[in-house]
Amino acid sequence: MPRQAIYLTSLEGLAGKSTIAISLALLAKDLGIKVGYFKPIGVDSGSGTKEFVDEDAETLKHIVGLKEDSSLICPFILRRDTFLDELGKVESPKILETITKSYLKTSEGKDLMIIEGPPTLSEGSFINCSVPKLARDFKANIITVTIFKDDFIVDDILQAQDYLLKWEVSLSGVVINKFPPEKMDRAKRLIASILQEIGVDVLGVIPEDKMLSALTVKEIYEFIGGKVLAGKDGMNKTIQNVLIGAMTPESATRYFQKVKNELVITGGDRTDIIFAALEAGVSALVLTGNLYPSVKIFPKADELAVPIILVPYDTYTTLQQIQKIVGRIKPQDNKRVNHAKKLVKEHVEWRKILQGVN
Repeated sequence: MPRQAIYLTSLEGLAGKSTIAISLALLAKDLGIKVGYFKPIGVDSGSGTKEFVDEDAETLKHIVGLKEDSSLICPFILRRDTFLDELGKVESPKILETITKSYLKTSEGKDLMIIEGPPTLSEGSFINCSVPKLARDFKANIITVTIFKDDFIVDDILQAQDYLLKWEVSLSGVVINKFPPEKMDRAKRLIASILQEIGVDVLGVIPEDKMLSALTVKEIYEFIGGKVLAGKDGMNKTIQNVLIGAMTPESATRYFQKVKNELVITGGDRTDIIFAALEAGVSALVLTGNLYPSVKIFPKADELAVPIILVPYDTYTTLQQIQKIVGRIKPQDNKRVNHAKKLVKEHVEWRKILQGVN
């Protein structure tokens, strides 16, 4: 068993666990600490291959330079949205046994194990592999990464703490991620102090960062697929905001002009919205429903280098797909990797987190 194990959890998806896991692993390596990583339950990235792949686990494996086989690092991978169809054929004790054996194998010779949990504390309960159950088995310190939305964050964290205590495990601390930069003083003065008073150790408050959340049009296209109809010269443009075009052209123009570096999602039959978006200077357009727009827009999009991508999904599904990759770091993206590491180093008490091995 390692000298220390950290179980990174969250209360909802896209909280930033993987980014913090990468940063902590790299900071620990800088200190000469032998680091391992484990993700008990992954979700298939939908790559289309026969074998299921958890993209976050694969990314961290390559960035941190882990030698273990992927099937050990993430031993149990679910198919997104339809996993119950497969689980009827598998017995829960066998799943737990596989996860436990894989953890023991990946932790051999390691000083520190970073374990990444699923989007919520309860996921995996149906196979007796919930976060508190595995954390207790692996003797791991639980740190929750949560996104600030409003002051109810205090209630959410307290509820999580109560849930963990029922399993006789405690919350070692919380990292508040993606906090509005202009409200950082309030976070430290009020929210963090309230949590500290009620026994929750706030280990960091990380400001929302555009560099981490920004994507290029090309990255979005490579993930969601579809067909580029025009504006191919603008595929390297940066996207920082995603807007839905479902209003009158007049309202749309005012709406689009208020935001910079935006991608607009709208139906392919909304030629009026598409023209309004091009006139307003948007960075890219995604047209939904496999509805081809008027060919009159193509010369304008080519002239302005505004990519127009056609996809078969509806608007809501398209938005969900894009949100899945916001803030995700690719193995070859050294700029984002180093920036994430810098953010954690500056805004998280990482030495305190690593005190068991530091």
